[in-house]
Amino acid sequence: MSFQFEGVMAVVMVQDIERALRFYRDLLGFTVQEEQEDWVFFQEGVGLKTAPEAGAEVRFEANAVVLTLIVKDVVAAYRELTERGVAFFLPPTTQNGLKIAVLRDTENNLIQLLQLPDMGLRISPE
Repeated sequence: MSFQFEGVMAVVMVQDIERALRFYRDLLGFTVQEEQEDWVFFQEGVGLKTAPEAGAEVRFEANAVVLTLIVKDVVAAYRELTERGVAFFLPPTTQNGLKIAVLRDTENNLIQLLQLPDMGLRISPE
């Protein structure tokens, strides 16, 4: 492979980000590393993201877990995986300053490739 995965982060899709934040932070004791209006990353390697309204072409249940694979270059990983026959339903795009591409596994689980901006954000404890 010409690209390498740099980490794995579980992103939990939620309907109420504030309620979920209180649960993970206050009840489970997770430490907030980065927070925006519709997402939160914890130092423990878990993220929360407000679940979008499911459209006709994208069907997944709210509160589903998304496997996020961190790569240095989403576009390069997308090209290589596409050449191998992997079908993406969301090609590389930028959302909230993060570059992502999304596919499904054989069980219809969402898998997101994520390229972090170079601003010191780390998903897993070092």
